[in-house]
Amino acid sequence: MQLQLLFWMCLLTVYSIIATAVTQSIEFPEWDWGDELTTAIGVAIGVLLVFRNRSAYDRWWEARTLWGKLINDSRNLAVKTAAFAEIEPNDRQAFAELLIAFPHALRMHLRGQREPMPNVAALYPEFDEAQHRPAFISLQIFKLMNKWNRGNKLFTSIRILERHGNGLLDVCGACERIRNTPMVSSYLYITWCSVILYCLAAPWPMGVNFGWYALPIVLLSNGFLLAMEVVAETIEEPFGTEQDDLPLERYCSSIESFVRDTLA
Repeated sequence: MQLQLLFWMCLLTVYSIIATAVTQSIEFPEWDWGDELTTAIGVAIGVLLVFRNRSAYDRWWEARTLWGKLINDSRNLAVKTAAFAEIEPNDRQAFAELLIAFPHALRMHLRGQREPMPNVAALYPEFDEAQHRPAFISLQIFKLMNKWNRGNKLFTSIRILERHGNGLLDVCGACERIRNTPMVSSYLYITWCSVILYCLAAPWPMGVNFGWYALPIVLLSNGFLLAMEVVAETIEEPFGTEQDDLPLERYCSSIESFVRDTLA
């Protein structure tokens, strides 16, 4: 994001200097309403960008809420399995590895990555061939819970675990909806065109009326509009690897450490 914003600011600076130099070398007639009109248009575009940023931030915050739910469901599954299931060490180890693997598989699934996961592959050789890894892991979790339920290994109803198991795929589906439903392209086009046209037009009336003193004002106001648009573009896709995207690796590590402590 910083490099993209720096590029646009450098381009804007060069253009504003050229526009101001032209207005100072050629005598243009002064337009009394030029500054007021520029300000009014800038305010209108600013309102448009506020709605644009709000929509992008809502996507980012929904994704953060979903991963918070995933952390809570994973912790509940680990704690309630340790408390309510009298299971063999092999099943306990397999369940722990599956709980740890699910957020990692979801993270890679949302980013279009497919890294090896040897701990799960050692338990389930068919895992490497699975097209939808989070769904495969969820299936094995439910198979284990069903096995414990049929073997009378649970001290309580399976529904105590089932609702948290359902939450894993609920989070996966909601995250896929965010990833696969981008912002409306016409809306993005209008916003970008409005910002660019304003940045192209603003230096001319300001340069005519204020000369070189208008340069910092133009750069500050136009730079703010560009920054708002660049930030909105970044946070509307919250599952990437940029600085403002969600720290999915940290969430996965948090789940892993908790599960290992609880089901050690």
